[in-house]
Amino acid sequence: MIRPIAAFAALTCALAGCSSRQVYDSAAGWRQNECDRIVDATERSRCLDTANLEYERYQRERDKAGEGR
Repeated sequence: MIRPIAAFAALTCALAGCSSRQVYDSAAGWRQNECDRIVDATERSRCLDTANLEYERYQRERDKAGEGR
């Protein structure tokens, strides 16, 4: 159920001409909700740390991971 909603949101945003940052920011609530479903407190905290990354840091980490390929 969540995936079709996320896909629809991404498609709508793409058709509206949203930037990558706008798409990333609009998904923040969804990412946080997914983390809230994790029972283990340590894992939930780790998930939230990742879910709450600022866009610039997310970009840097994504670019760094791409260099290793």
